[in-house]
Amino acid sequence: MLIDKPKLSIPEQVEHLRNNGVRFEIMTADQAAQYLTNNNNYFKLTAYRKNYPKHPDGKDGGKYIDLDFAYLVDLAVIDMDLRYVLVHMALDVEHYAKMQLLHKVENSEEDGYQIVIDYEKSLAPDQLERFKADVGKNKDNIYCGNIIRKYSGHYPIWALLEIISFGRLIDFYKFCAKRFSDVGMTNTYYRLLTCKEIRNACAHSNCILNDLHNRTSRHDSSHEVTKDLGLVPGISKSSQNRKMSNAHIQQIVTLLYTHKDIVTSKGVHEKSCIKLQETSKRMYRNISYYTNNALIMSSFRFLKLIIDNWFPA
Repeated sequence: MLIDKPKLSIPEQVEHLRNNGVRFEIMTADQAAQYLTNNNNYFKLTAYRKNYPKHPDGKDGGKYIDLDFAYLVDLAVIDMDLRYVLVHMALDVEHYAKMQLLHKVENSEEDGYQIVIDYEKSLAPDQLERFKADVGKNKDNIYCGNIIRKYSGHYPIWALLEIISFGRLIDFYKFCAKRFSDVGMTNTYYRLLTCKEIRNACAHSNCILNDLHNRTSRHDSSHEVTKDLGLVPGISKSSQNRKMSNAHIQQIVTLLYTHKDIVTSKGVHEKSCIKLQETSKRMYRNISYYTNNALIMSSFRFLKLIIDNWFPA
């Protein structure tokens, strides 16, 4: 078996970083070793190197330009803070999407049962089998198992929404959007798909600020998001196009917009304002670290302008 990346001891990790141009001026090599021992792992921390260019040639060819170990640590902390806020915001979005569906049924001729029956009928045989298996495996779950056992496969919508995953909720949301011929819900459905991606990344502690380069997104941004970004003072059309072409930023901003759009509680919105403002301040605490990195500086500025406009203090 060919091993391209051999295991390194922590002293070897520090030396490897030094050989690749990473400085140890703000944090010493010994402090870096302690950090890698007690706070974070090498593989995760060094993911943020993607945001730094390398010298193209010369004696420093292949080495990173203006990268101190402390910069990587700072980015890791900012990333963690942002993930914690976003995962809670995604939970808010999930809750209010459920509320929206229930209100839709309450204000219609639906009895709450037939819509679930028809949803199951709309699924292909293999999809229906998977749906039943996903629900059935939780029958002994201490939090929702009693609901599954009580209704035994004949769920009204208010029970169904308590026992399905976010992914299944989104699929059911799409079915309901079509059933009610609701264009607004259809647009929200596509944004929910994006929210699910960033929610999963945050919940699994994946890095979300480790690659801020342009043109990494796989699809265009939502029209509603694009339109609202156009109203944010300080964000030019060209800046918007560049930043929203990054997959990570596109997903973060889509979640922020969806939260702003779907959450109807003033208190929940204000709580998110407080948390996002705290994260924004943390983002700028050591902003001098990034004065020579236009990619990071412009990305932080873009996110801050959105937070200040959509979630003001």
